[in-house]
Formats: sequence, structure tokens, C-alpha cells
Amino acid sequence: MYRILFCVFQIFIVSNVYSQEKWNLNDVSYLFSIPNSPSENLNHLLQPTSSGSRGELLSSTIQDKIPTLLNAGKGNLTLLKGAVRLISFRFDPCPTTSPQVCNPELRLVWQPIELDEFENKWLSRDAALHSFYSLNDKDFKNLKQDLLDLKDNNKKQNVSTEFKPLYIHPAIENASTKEEFLKSLNQIILKYCGVKNLYKVTFMSLLVPTRWWRFGSFVVDKDDNWQMERIPRLQTFTTDLFNVGLEPSGSSQGPGEAMDAIINILPEDYPVEDDISTLINFGYRQNNDDDFKIFKENLKAVERFRNPHRTNSANLDCASCHFADAAKFYAGKRFPELNNFKTMFDYENPNPNSFNLKNKTVANEATRILRAFGYFDDEPAISQRTINDSAESANWLNSN
Repeated sequence: MYRILFCVFQIFIVSNVYSQEKWNLNDVSYLFSIPNSPSENLNHLLQPTSSGSRGELLSSTIQDKIPTLLNAGKGNLTLLKGAVRLISFRFDPCPTTSPQVCNPELRLVWQPIELDEFENKWLSRDAALHSFYSLNDKDFKNLKQDLLDLKDNNKKQNVSTEFKPLYIHPAIENASTKEEFLKSLNQIILKYCGVKNLYKVTFMSLLVPTRWWRFGSFVVDKDDNWQMERIPRLQTFTTDLFNVGLEPSGSSQGPGEAMDAIINILPEDYPVEDDISTLINFGYRQNNDDDFKIFKENLKAVERFRNPHRTNSANLDCASCHFADAAKFYAGKRFPELNNFKTMFDYENPNPNSFNLKNKTVANEATRILRAFGYFDDEPAISQRTINDSAESANWLNSN
């Protein structure tokens, strides 16, 4: 009798733990696909003017304020009406380093996608917008259920997210579920996002292709007026990032793999502990073996930038978040033994049995790629910070 009760108790414990771990990386962060063939179109990707019960995803008021996204490309008026598409989104139940204060939100990521006439294929452009939508208690509860229902429907069709690394969503990669899944997912986005709960928009403009990016953000005040927001730590309204390294002529390696790291950020007045110029810029380094010790020290800041327990959008500027992987890659390329070096600030997987934190995209393999959750040309590019954020969101949902 006792043996039977013990077995029943074990089954209960195992099933209860499993039932609490419903959420995984691709259940809180969703990357869409872009067309593989010139004959395909962008119809499966929502536009800024796409509208649901809460209005357009990006109102004309905020669209008019966004600086030129592509200085060497089409103007915003043309881009925002056609090429700019929703390429990913994130559900964050507690976007803060202080779990006592949780304000759930949805974040949509937009990027220009154009049919390149020279290469005759769809390519992303290296600029982006992020839009943030607040969720009240009712929204939060209902959105969780809608996403879990979508997950359960996928499982019935043998599409699982369990222990899958963050990438294009498995249901989108599966030809038999792609169309139905995209339709349902877009409906969910339009149900919970719109001008009525849009409160913040950030931009990453490409001023000179592969060389110069500008970051900034707008927030809406209580009177529904959009104002530029000061950048955390720097107290300026914009940050400029210059990555002027050149790939060696005739290099057969991937984009940015063979490049030196020559990154400048303006303004330069970072806190001392966050100034990693001696890692990311040729002009500030020793450029000999003495760099090894300096790089080890700089990696502490790099890992803080990638750790959601240490930094968030309220205390970290966009540029530092976006170039962290490039800095990590370059340190390991110069000194391969640093690839296995751990600092006290490294992010720890909250559940190694459930979450696969491997980065299988090009974003962690180059000094030129600054994408966080989108595409570089036609390749998915996801930063380690986005992967870590996704693990935190999934773990929070499983634990609360």
C-alpha cells in the first residue's frame, strides 16, 4: 500500500513540475521568416498601419517623428508604407531587474525588408524600430492563455518548442502549420497591440551603410504627446555608433568574421566600469599580448550588458546592448582561451534542463553585426541578450 502511494506521489510531483514548465524560449519570443524566393511577397508580415481593436500598430503621429531610417535608401514615407514589416516580437511579463515591480509588455520589432534588384532576393536593411505596448492585468491573463492555446494547437500537430534554441519559430518553419500559425499569431498581436496601449518607440537608423548607426527613443506623456527620451547613463537624446573596421580584401569568411573591432560610440562619457573602448577599438588597445589581461577585465562589462539580472532598458543604453556580442566575439577571436572565460557577471541558465541558450545565428560570429532580434541580409540574427531575456521571461511565467 505504501509503495503504491509513494509511486502515485512521485507521479504527481513529476506531472506537477512538468505542468509548471509550459513556457519555453520560442513561446515568449517569436521570429518570423522573410521570403525565400523573389516570387514570394511580404503579405504574412504585419505593417505599421495594420490595425486591430486598439487601432494601428504605429500611429501616423509617431511615424512622423521617427528620424530617417535609411539615409542611403528610400525615405520613411515610402518605407513605412511598404518595406517596414514586423519581423519579431517578445512577450515580457516582468521587464525589470526588480521582480517586485512588474509591468507586463509586448515588444514588436520592425525592419525594412526589400527585394534587392541586384541580388534578386529579399534582403533586410540594417535599421530597425521597436514599439512597446503595456498590458493591464486582464490583458496579461488573456494573452497568456491565447499563447498557450496556440502552443497546444501546435503540439497536436507535432510541432514542439521544447528545448529548442531561439530561432525562426518551429511552426513557421513547418510547411504544414505555417499558414494557420501565422494567421493566428497576427490576430493575437492585433488583439493586444495598438495606439491605445503604445507607450514607447525606439529607433536604430543607418546613416552610413555598415559604418554608422544612430539610436534613440520616444515616449508618450500623460497628454498623449510624444517626446524624445534621454538615454540611460548618458543623458543625451541620441547615441551614435561607428563600426569602421574593414573586411580584408578577398576574405571568404562570413560577414565581419575577419574584421578587426574598431567601434566608437558618441558621446563617450560612460561610467568607468562600463567603458570597454580598450577592447572594441584598435586605437585604444595595446594590440599585443598585453591586451589579454585588459580584455578579461572588459568582459565583465560585456557580460553585464548581456545579463538581464544586471541591466535593463531603464539603466542600459541601446548601443551597449547591441554591440556586446561583437565585443565578445572579437575578444575570443584575438585570444581563443577567453571563449571559455567566466566572469562573476555571466548570465546563468535558470533551468538548463528546459532552456537551450545556444545561439545558432550569425549575430555571435562577427564584429559587424549589431542586430538583436531580426535579420542581417537574409540570415536570422539574434543577440545573446535576447536569448537570455527570453529565458528569464519563460522562467518567470513557469514560476508564477
